[in-house]
Amino acid sequence: MDKLALSRICAFADSVQLAALAEKAAAGLKIALLKGPEKTMVFLQAREPVRQSRFYLGELLAAHCVVEIAGVRGAAVQMGDDLDKARAAAILDAAHTGNFPCFALIEPELLQLETARKASLAREAAEIRKTKVSFEALEDRQR
Repeated sequence: MDKLALSRICAFADSVQLAALAEKAAAGLKIALLKGPEKTMVFLQAREPVRQSRFYLGELLAAHCVVEIAGVRGAAVQMGDDLDKARAAAILDAAHTGNFPCFALIEPELLQLETARKASLAREAAEIRKTKVSFEALEDRQR
């Protein structure tokens, strides 16, 4: 699993599930909080498509945390104000970066969370497709 996949899973996972997995990933290791978890504001930046110039859409409330486990740092920024989720994501990041043996044990559970999220999105898309309306003009029928 790469960092991007782990970040995506952490972003969409439930806080309780993520905390349980973080505990398993750092089992028996001392977790040192280096920063946070605390709330912060993040600027949302976008790129204008024609001139390719950057502009700011506004600010976003986020929670961030930096931890150290066995000399390995892990960091996370999560949208919203869930401090426990930011801490759990930072622990998982450190366990992934340090290639801890316990992380390999929870990797299938993390992948199951991603699979469940994709299935949920597919079900939601199927429900939305049911509401699609097709329009026909009278002149289209005469041809």
